[in-house]
Order: sequence, then C-alpha cells, then structure tokens
Amino acid sequence: MSPSHIPLPGSGFIARRAFLRHSAAAFLLAPLLRCEGIAAGEKEFAAADFISVQKGDLPIIISAPHGGTMTIPGVPERKGEGMKKGGAGFFAGRDENTELLAAALAEAIEKRLGKKPFFVIAKMHRKFVDANRPPEIAVEHPRAHEVYDAYRGTLAKFCDDVQTRYGRGLVIDVHGQGSARDTVFRGTHNGATDAMLAKLFGEKIHAGPQSLAGLLAVHGINMKPTDTSPETSGFTGGHIVQISGKHEGIGAVQLEFGIDFRTKDAIKSSAEKVAGGIADFAKLYLLGKPEPAK
Repeated sequence: MSPSHIPLPGSGFIARRAFLRHSAAAFLLAPLLRCEGIAAGEKEFAAADFISVQKGDLPIIISAPHGGTMTIPGVPERKGEGMKKGGAGFFAGRDENTELLAAALAEAIEKRLGKKPFFVIAKMHRKFVDANRPPEIAVEHPRAHEVYDAYRGTLAKFCDDVQTRYGRGLVIDVHGQGSARDTVFRGTHNGATDAMLAKLFGEKIHAGPQSLAGLLAVHGINMKPTDTSPETSGFTGGHIVQISGKHEGIGAVQLEFGIDFRTKDAIKSSAEKVAGGIADFAKLYLLGKPEPAK
C-alpha cells in the first residue's frame, strides 16, 4: 500500500535542506539519545539494529521502507488516532517480501555492473514506524522516532554522498501493491521526483524507450506507465521520493510491485530483470560521460 501526494515539510530549497540536516543530525545523535527517557522495564536498543544498510560505489540507491517484520522493544503499535487513513495518511500494513526483493535487487545490480549500489532496507515492522511518511504520521512514540531518524538520516546522507561524488544519481524506492499482481507501477508524481535528473538529460529519462520504465519493459517487466500518461492514482510516489528527488541531479522513482514479482519463488527472476533495466539506465545516464540534454 503506497501513498499518493504528501505535502513536503515546508517549501523550497531552504526547507528541504533544513529537513535533511535534521534527519542526518538525528541519525548521528541516535546512539547518544537512545539511553535517555527509557522507562523502568523497557529494554535499551540501538536504532541502527532496525535497518539494513550498505554503502555503495555506484550512483544508485535502493530504499525499501515497508517490508520489515521486527518488533521494537518498548514501543507500542501505531494507532493513527485522528489521522486520515490509507493513501497519504495512516496505514500499518506490510509490503510483503519487498525487503527480500530489495536485497536481491542490490545483489543483481552488483553482478551486472561490478560495483555495489547503496541501500537502506527497513527491518522494523510498519506497525511501529512508517519510514515513507513525514514524522508526524510515521511515529507515535519517542523511541520509534530514533529508528525513523536512523532510516531517513541514512538515506539523506547517501543522497548527499552520491550528489557529491557523482553529480547525478538514481533512487529506487521499492514497494508492493495489491491492485494488479502482474504489474509494476511507476511513481514519480508525474515527473516531479525525477525532474532534477531530467534537467541534465531531458525528458527521455522520465518517459519513452530510454526512460527507466521503458528499459524495465524491455527486460520483461509489465510497467505502467512508460510514457507521459498520468501515473496511477494511489501509486504516484510517496515521501521518500519527494524528498530524495529534491537533490540536484538525482532522480527518485517509486516502483510498486504486484505480488507476482514478490513471491519467494519469483524474487530472484524479478530482481534480475529489474537490475537489467537499471543497469541499462545507469550506462546511459549515470556512468561515464553521457550526452547532456540539448
């Protein structure tokens, strides 16, 4: 289940940088903060224990916020009282096997390109933390906030690292949907979250045969849409791609996988096909010196 449009925390470059600085700072301070405010009987934990992280050497970042299964000690399940439910609001359901698909995708990309992508994959269940929502929806307990900050702070740092080292990059946010089992929906807010990469190379990176969606289709993925048609309501991309796609030179795309791609028997094949499309995209726009937009 994935969000539709979620307003950004503030607007403009200054608000974005403030949000990222807050997330990154909170991530770095989490080990110091976790010992404070622990009530009697609660277990101490490290926020980093609830995310899986790989620092890469490619301008590709994989995120998977909704596949985790772990309980956070001392943290009650989110209730969402008084919040809008579903869509861009409160939801606590798990995107089954997306954590496995994201890990397999990272491995398949490494085999294709000979280097590791970055990744941040949630281990905690969405019942406790929703890493694809703004914090006022994502968490309902101070200790859960530490885990949220670890996830989002790591992702923000990786985006900064890619931007600094390569000048351009791609964020893939992996999700699951139950509306069309044989389909992967593209979510970019209709070109808004990959616009920073389009500034460098033109609209061909967003739609058409040389876009990510178009290249995934070549590798046997039933993608919708691959052109400039409006993206499917409810699957247009959430908070992660909205924030990540504000980095200069970075395109952020949410991929919503139907269950046919996420069964344990299908994950390896799905990952190999998606990695093929991503590798082709990287060779066109992210690696070497690709031809800029004219």
